[in-house]
Amino acid sequence: MGEIVIRVNVPEGYEESFKKEVEEMAKYLRNREKLRKNMEKLFGILKTDKTWKEMKREMHEERLARYLDSY
Repeated sequence: MGEIVIRVNVPEGYEESFKKEVEEMAKYLRNREKLRKNMEKLFGILKTDKTWKEMKREMHEERLARYLDSY
């Protein structure tokens, strides 16, 4: 794996939250192949009429709601 250093100017008081979000995104990107394989194993286990895209959109909406509620 490579290493990237990015310098970003953020508003005062947002340094830690920005750093946390970037670290979470990096963690996701490092583990996305493992996550995809695990989701393939779970295919068909959930009893729902929703499509994968609908469930993924709900997951993102919930994550955004938690992020906005933290402020």
